[in-house]
Amino acid sequence: MGGLGNGRRGGRSPPLLIAALIACILVLGFNYWVSSSRNLELQTKLYELEGQVRRGAAERGVAEMKKTEFQEEIQRQREQISHIENLYKKQLEGAQSTCSQERVSNKLSLCLTLPG
Repeated sequence: MGGLGNGRRGGRSPPLLIAALIACILVLGFNYWVSSSRNLELQTKLYELEGQVRRGAAERGVAEMKKTEFQEEIQRQREQISHIENLYKKQLEGAQSTCSQERVSNKLSLCLTLPG
């Protein structure tokens, strides 16, 4: 009646099982090391890209401000040009009316001086 089981009572594992467990631990450790290194590289690249995005956003903000300033300056210059054009038009109209008045007065004086 003593034939139940394999007869081994000790807690020793077979050497093949221990070797397989050690191999699994080594493979898992290597995979962890590789993925950890890759993760660190990707995280570094992510920080660099975030920095570039921040710089790009700041540069875009500065460019937008400059664009707005230039548009305001262009609008002021257009208003100045329009004002100057209006002044010249008034001066031209004044000169034309003065010239017309001189012609009329010259014709009148010429008519008055002609014998006849």
